Amino acid sequence: MRANPLLLVVYLTVFSTFPAAATDLPPGDKPAPTAQSRLADAGAADRYPDTDHVVVFEHDVNRVKPSGVTYVDGYRLVKVLTPAGCRDQSVLRWHYDPQSQHLEVRDVAVLRGEERLAVDVAGIADLPAPQAGIYWGDRIKTLQLPRLEVGDGIEVVTFRKGYTYALLGDRASGAEAAGAASAARAERIAGAPDDDRYIPPMPGEYFDIVLFQDDVPLVEKRYELVLPADKRLHAETYNGALYSSVTYDAETTTYAWWCRNMPARKHEPSQPAASDIVPKAVMATVESWEAKSRWFFDVNRDQFEVTPAIQAKVDEILSEAGLAKAADERKAKALLHWVAQNIRYSGQTMGEGEGFTLHAGAMIFEQRSGVCKDIAGMLITMLRAAGLDSYAAMTMAGSRIDMVPADQFNHCVTALRLDDGTFVMYDPTWVPYNNDIWSKLETEQHFLVGTPAGETLDRIAYSPPQESPLVARHDAVLVQDGTLAGTIRLQGGGASDSRLRRIVNNARRQEVVEQVTRTLGAVSRRVENVTVNYRQADDFSGDMWLEITYRIPRFATEAAGAWEFTSPLLRLVTASGNFFNAGSRDWPAERTTDLLLWYTQLLDAEETIQLPRGWRLADEPKLEPVAATYAACSGEVRQDGRKLTVTGRAEVRRRQIPPDGYPGFKQAMDALGSWRDQTLRFTQEGK
Repeated sequence: MRANPLLLVVYLTVFSTFPAAATDLPPGDKPAPTAQSRLADAGAADRYPDTDHVVVFEHDVNRVKPSGVTYVDGYRLVKVLTPAGCRDQSVLRWHYDPQSQHLEVRDVAVLRGEERLAVDVAGIADLPAPQAGIYWGDRIKTLQLPRLEVGDGIEVVTFRKGYTYALLGDRASGAEAAGAASAARAERIAGAPDDDRYIPPMPGEYFDIVLFQDDVPLVEKRYELVLPADKRLHAETYNGALYSSVTYDAETTTYAWWCRNMPARKHEPSQPAASDIVPKAVMATVESWEAKSRWFFDVNRDQFEVTPAIQAKVDEILSEAGLAKAADERKAKALLHWVAQNIRYSGQTMGEGEGFTLHAGAMIFEQRSGVCKDIAGMLITMLRAAGLDSYAAMTMAGSRIDMVPADQFNHCVTALRLDDGTFVMYDPTWVPYNNDIWSKLETEQHFLVGTPAGETLDRIAYSPPQESPLVARHDAVLVQDGTLAGTIRLQGGGASDSRLRRIVNNARRQEVVEQVTRTLGAVSRRVENVTVNYRQADDFSGDMWLEITYRIPRFATEAAGAWEFTSPLLRLVTASGNFFNAGSRDWPAERTTDLLLWYTQLLDAEETIQLPRGWRLADEPKLEPVAATYAACSGEVRQDGRKLTVTGRAEVRRRQIPPDGYPGFKQAMDALGSWRDQTLRFTQEGK
């Protein structure tokens, strides 16, 4: 997604559970727990500091039919702990997609002591879900509860059938293709007529990703999967221990995972996705990644037809760029940037069966809009028009993919197969106003290419900080009255290239000047006469650069018979996330979860300031270099005659930093901050 890739991460799930009385008898001869006994045992607010409600019991039982349609019986019991919890839990919400799911809220009650206050589910409102940027047919059910009191329990029984999957940004394949796919699935697999529409994209298969930690404490959460005896399952747990069991009878195999007394998830700035850090179970019946790859190719094989209009546009693009006879990868880059700049991100509902089938290239070329899979499909179609061997691929933007071949995807990209059989990956959705073919924010992501032979899961290579440099140079003259005037040149590659382009993207020249002037406010509020020159944001012939000229009256200040100032360049490059992002933030002293910075980065800053005659550096401040595993910082200051030189160099060496590496990272960023704030004192000869 252009504005925020994280908008693509959409899971169509509904929190639902199964009646408590049906399962979970404790060992021994103790009676089975009731909802009231669970609420009593859960305790009160003093047991859960800073928590307004607690999930006492949540239980899903998922029964999978041979067709892959899943029936889910659900139960959820919540206890309200504070007046704020009474307010926040007063309206219940269930999000669902009617194209892939059927949802019934069968029973809702408020439990107050031994009293059970039934809530009429006929009062449920079924409404269009709030949407922006992607306009689908998903819906939300809401139910107003009676006035709650502290200590109340909220009991909900639901039934859901259908399937869930990680969307590739939209759910349409065009009415004709979707209808054909739906008919084919119905023909291949017998099922109750009402179930036909809920047969999953891979008929007969099942997958799920179940998280066992939430924003509030979980006293107990259970998940059960009941499969026909002839279905086999890949399953694994990650990010912490869970209880599990497997049982079977003549007709089914039942898998169960559960947790007890799970604390609330800890939130920290710049955290990875929850699926990367909280305990979870991942499961899938599909045979292998290769089988998934073949399916993805097959379901999209007819979506890349080259029409005369598309062929003419491709020929025009390559001819105007002088690339008609160029190497394949040069052609691919030119077509990538045309698609990235000309197909806007906007998702419309275009028919049933969306999410796994790409729209036809001809449709997207005509409408000039779509979501990630449509933008990727447009590039595939144009690459094929240029005679290049290209395919659709799935990836997961923002988090990892674990080795179980479940549908752990939220994004669609393009793969170009080279003559040696290897793939080069292109992402037109993430590279508008970006000189890369694959955004550096997506490095180390897993991907799966759909091909006839079937591919296995692969991964984008690590990108070292040298691939995303910010090279900052500053030449200035300081005159006797303390006025500073100079020129700053910023040039960025990789992730730094795209961050510099965003300053000028879709902005008038005067707006760029105003934005840069505001940023220079970190150097001095008296900055004036600012001009900005730059490479045009849609010029991809080289790395992005900005050249800034300015004047600052009374920049240097006199104090106790000396003149003082701090490095203007280091103040500028750490003043905005568009420059050296990691150095622009105030990092907390400690951290318990991974730090996700999205990209590595190198800062290479050097400034020279011509001093007034007779000014001498009172001392030469020293910066103790930091060379930690995940970050580094160094710098120096020196005077040669009237020329003062200040340098600063910093590196962020990994896009994701574990808690045990955080102290070294913070030490390096703190060192950069102290070097930026270092006061440079000068005395004048004869005084």
